[in-house]
Amino acid sequence: MLQFNELIQNGLNFINESAFPQAVVQFSAALEIAPNSLAAIRHLTEAALNLGTSQQVIPHIHTCMQYHPTSILLHQLLGVVYQQNKQLPQAIEYYRAALNLLLTTQFKPSKPAPKANFDQSLYEATLWQTLHLFRQNNLRSFATSGTLLGLTRDKCLLPFDKDIDIGIDWGHMPQAIELLKQNGWHEHKGSYDLINPRCFIHANGVILDLCGYGVEQTSGQTISGLWMSGIPFEWNRVTVYPKIDLVDKQTEFGTVWHPEKPEEILQALYGEWQIKDANFDTIICAKNLRAFTLLTQCFAYSRICVLWQQHSWVKLKPLIEQVRRYHPADELFVKLEHQLHMELKDE
Repeated sequence: MLQFNELIQNGLNFINESAFPQAVVQFSAALEIAPNSLAAIRHLTEAALNLGTSQQVIPHIHTCMQYHPTSILLHQLLGVVYQQNKQLPQAIEYYRAALNLLLTTQFKPSKPAPKANFDQSLYEATLWQTLHLFRQNNLRSFATSGTLLGLTRDKCLLPFDKDIDIGIDWGHMPQAIELLKQNGWHEHKGSYDLINPRCFIHANGVILDLCGYGVEQTSGQTISGLWMSGIPFEWNRVTVYPKIDLVDKQTEFGTVWHPEKPEEILQALYGEWQIKDANFDTIICAKNLRAFTLLTQCFAYSRICVLWQQHSWVKLKPLIEQVRRYHPADELFVKLEHQLHMELKDE
């Protein structure tokens, strides 16, 4: 019979190989030996999230929580799992519980994940090649978000970016996905359980966010955002844009479409887009959010949990201010903002 540490190591090896079903078997066996193991439950949840089977992990997390009722990790894990399973009110409950615990728990700061290498020339070549491919197939597409910001303001991709952002007509999304899969791309991390944007990785290592844009029938507005299937649409994170007209742009890889007025898109999303701000969090602090919806709150609270544990006080400031802007009477965030000010003074 394998010992606990062997099971954990075997599971980690399987995760490194993206063999997630086998990893689940190893970590589940480890939990049978030690149901109170935070390491085993963390890794089991990671593997199950990648498989989309995290619902099955919820009882194990609750069992572990009986041994560790004030564990920040376990509350965070429940937030992430309930979010994947479209139970956003429950996810928010556990994210907020984790934030409450962060106010009262002493802990050593965690280290940020190392930044991935960013080959600017490779990413830019892949951007134009992909846009040209879409243009050849009459799929209306254009550089958007951080990619459009870099191209417009800096005349190159942002050096701290980790992916390329392409906007696509929402009605063309299925054809675009099929075309990507035929040309060296495959879906990356299950698109983080979203139907918009869809996330892909190329054989050359480039990561792409394919962002759907559409005209809403009820309002006539151009909208995009982060959308999940199987939840009320008003729970989704919706961003509103001016009408987007496209014109031809010549590149060394062929003709592509490009926004006729990129400044209007950038103004809607970033506000003062000409001012460089490497800490701007597009998901949470976008200027064109329709509302601070349940899905937006999930992303915000999850991100704040991670940054607080890293003691990334400067990055936290605009995020907490954004929550306070929408929920000025939220007592939890009144306390978090007060504590944040204290931490910034001590830096």
